[in-house]
Amino acid sequence: MALSQKHRSSIYQQLSPILGEEAEALLSQFPARDLDEPVTKEFVRAEIAVLRAEMVGEFGSVRGEIGALRAELHDKLREHTMWMAGSMTVGMGIAAGIATLLG
Repeated sequence: MALSQKHRSSIYQQLSPILGEEAEALLSQFPARDLDEPVTKEFVRAEIAVLRAEMVGEFGSVRGEIGALRAELHDKLREHTMWMAGSMTVGMGIAAGIATLLG
């Protein structure tokens, strides 16, 4: 529960002669407004659960994208290998034909 300004002032006035500057430091540990209340363990756990669920979803999306890229890379590599094998075969045939004609 937050301390009202009236209570904060009263506490400060009573503790200031005893604690000096530390009275203000002590009061800073108590929320001045209801919005300033410390978070609870349950709230932190709930936020972590939400973040964990978001991360799982994002990791799944990334895994899907990586899988698609691997499949595309595999297709391109297979296509490249077929072109190279065909080109080498044609090149060797042309070389054999030239060698036959020359000699």
